[in-house]
Amino acid sequence: MDHSTEPPEGSQGVASIPQLCCLCGEITRQPVQVDEASSPSGPVPLFACPEDARLFVGQQERAS
Repeated sequence: MDHSTEPPEGSQGVASIPQLCCLCGEITRQPVQVDEASSPSGPVPLFACPEDARLFVGQQERAS
């Protein structure tokens, strides 16, 4: 019996679950986490479609 906390190979990870793009508002099946938003219950990941995720690359480098 396997009690590993890692998902089995080939199973869906969080990033492969369809998400709304935070920029264009379209549902994407290839979400890319681009940022986090603060909420009272903790950080909430923000996702973008692969096309819009390119726009966040420079912003993340400047924020560091």
